[in-house]
Amino acid sequence: MKKIIVLFNGINAPWHITTFALNIAKQNNAEVQAIFLKDEENSYPFPSDITSVQNDLSPAKEKADDEILEEKNVQLFKTFCEDEKVKCSFELNVSLKKLVDLSTGADCIVADSRDDFRKYSLKDIMAEVKSPLCLISVNATKIKNAILLYDGSDDAMLAIKTYSNLFPKLNKKKTFLVTINEKEKIKRKHREAIFQKLEKRFDDLETVSLTGKLEKKLIEFLDDHTENTMVVMGAYGRSSISLLFKPSLANVVLNQSRTSLFIAHD
Repeated sequence: MKKIIVLFNGINAPWHITTFALNIAKQNNAEVQAIFLKDEENSYPFPSDITSVQNDLSPAKEKADDEILEEKNVQLFKTFCEDEKVKCSFELNVSLKKLVDLSTGADCIVADSRDDFRKYSLKDIMAEVKSPLCLISVNATKIKNAILLYDGSDDAMLAIKTYSNLFPKLNKKKTFLVTINEKEKIKRKHREAIFQKLEKRFDDLETVSLTGKLEKKLIEFLDDHTENTMVVMGAYGRSSISLLFKPSLANVVLNQSRTSLFIAHD
């Protein structure tokens, strides 16, 4: 690993994603690039409104306040990097398009698991960026457990291998291989073969098979493993039509659990 992107919305720079990114960077002697996304929202449409005037909420004032907060976050992040002796760089006012371009040169992107962006959403970012994405929960800054979600797809296996290659020190942690076995599509012999293959990568691997209503069973399992846990999964490339009928499993994990999430793109 050579380069990690840490993604902020400018005015908000959560400490837990900074902590995670710097820890990983130190372990791998990697550079950290802080990206401050140009994350604007529409200005108040009636600047002459008396409440807006009284509280000085004009677009110019709001922009000036945001710039002050962003500069403070830049300096704070720089201080953290210096304290940890991690090489760092900064990009301000980055558009989603530029983030996508920058992601091609990064080993992974670290962002908050909470959707605190205004103009963009985590769905936009997950769908567009080219590098693996670590969405870090405040409950999981120091990973002690990993949950590898496997549904029989090539995407799922790619995510597991990518995670293992990027974070070799985490391969020693307690790891669950959770097979998502809707309608018994994954046969027992196949599960056993995958387990034998992956136990060469992961030192403490245990297999769990979930059957029944997928989302319900998965969230129940995750609720028992919330602290310092990373969920590893492939990118589910659902179309906009299919999303109307069944939400992406990544969104289910983000919205209904307190774990961190690692997603690898094909």
